Amino acid sequence: MTVNVGALRPVIASLLVGLLVVGAAQPAAAAPRRAEQWYLDELRIDQAQKISTGRGVVVAVLDTGVEANHPDLRGQVLAGGRSYGGSGDGRTDEEGHGTHMAGIIAANSGGRDGVDGIAPGAKILPIKLRKDGETNTAASVTLGIRMAVDGGAKVINMSFGGPGFASPDEVSAIKYALDRDVVVIASAGNTSEGDTSVINPANTPGVIAVTGTTRGGRFWSGSVQGPEAVVAAPGDGIYNAANEGGYGWGDGTSDSAAIVSGLAALIRAKYPDLNAPSVINRIIRTARDVGPSGRDPQYGFGVIDPVKALTANVPPVTANPLLGSAAATDPGPARTGGADEEFDVTQHGDRGGPTDQQVMVVGIGIAVVLVLLLGLAVFLIWNRRRYRREAAQAADIPDHLLDQAGPGAYPSPEAGYAPPPGYAPPPSGYAPPPGYAPPSNYGPPGGPPPPPPIQR
Repeated sequence: MTVNVGALRPVIASLLVGLLVVGAAQPAAAAPRRAEQWYLDELRIDQAQKISTGRGVVVAVLDTGVEANHPDLRGQVLAGGRSYGGSGDGRTDEEGHGTHMAGIIAANSGGRDGVDGIAPGAKILPIKLRKDGETNTAASVTLGIRMAVDGGAKVINMSFGGPGFASPDEVSAIKYALDRDVVVIASAGNTSEGDTSVINPANTPGVIAVTGTTRGGRFWSGSVQGPEAVVAAPGDGIYNAANEGGYGWGDGTSDSAAIVSGLAALIRAKYPDLNAPSVINRIIRTARDVGPSGRDPQYGFGVIDPVKALTANVPPVTANPLLGSAAATDPGPARTGGADEEFDVTQHGDRGGPTDQQVMVVGIGIAVVLVLLLGLAVFLIWNRRRYRREAAQAADIPDHLLDQAGPGAYPSPEAGYAPPPGYAPPPSGYAPPPGYAPPSNYGPPGGPPPPPPIQR
């Protein structure tokens, strides 16, 4: 079998172009760090941010400080303070933990190859609780909470804790925040750090204690559990900002608490007239109940649902639902219906739109199909031209006459012959000479004889 390599050249060239297109498209689509943030897709944060970005809400991050010059946090970090007694505004972070929490809450990649926060419109108020390498003290936590409230924070994130219960001064500071319309959120604790139950300050009444989940909303084995659990949020493999302008993964309920703090900022921006108890109530009443019915030790009231928390019809309350007898009961489902339910598709099992990875695969597939179709069209045109050339060569037709022929038309061979030298066409009035008569055998073959000559 003979293979015409020349006939395959256009197809091969087109395939190579397609491979180059795919090869060039993959890094552009797969490299952005946003693709690593699986939890944003699972929580449908893109849809939630169409409703609210947390604009105008101040979230205090009580932690190791926040690196304010991180590319994805520039302009997001306010001047805060240090509650352990040192001077400074909290906008440095040698350890990176506070920067990671701040990124989860309010990072704003601005379309670059960066990461996104839950509430990119919010501002971060950093309160540095300790010197680098040291541990938090009850006194620094107490002062840090009060500094956050006095600094204008409407949400306080505390991604830290310890065994036992908060000191009386810490409890007093938390009450100071709650009484001044501040939502207080804390991490429940991690088994890898030796925690066996919900740690303080998360176990303090009135605080939203957050446990962790994995992809798909399953309870994360690294998270502690206990009756104080309020809600659950992703905590396993959370990719976001790190210190020194870097990025990295975090595993822990610290990350889970930061995600819920971002959600609280979204709600406070969407409903600026809601008091803190109503914000808490909205978070727990719209949570997706995936454990035993009602509040349970692993998920609390359920896994957070940001879109539903922003759209569901939840009646306001006057008292913190995590205080008093209501804290241990099921608050009941949020009412649905009305304009607020525009994005609420949870009743139909919708987990959100396509991820960036899915969009990338579809885009590459479309590009490959288009390139193959283009290659096929080029091949068909080239092949048609080749057959025309072969037919022309067989008929000895010059190329310039072939090019003048319409598609599918070939000039007759006579069209290619030039007249002999000196030849001129007969004059327009040419007629046979006088007395001319056609020969006796004139006439079409097999036809009747010609008429007799006319006698003059």
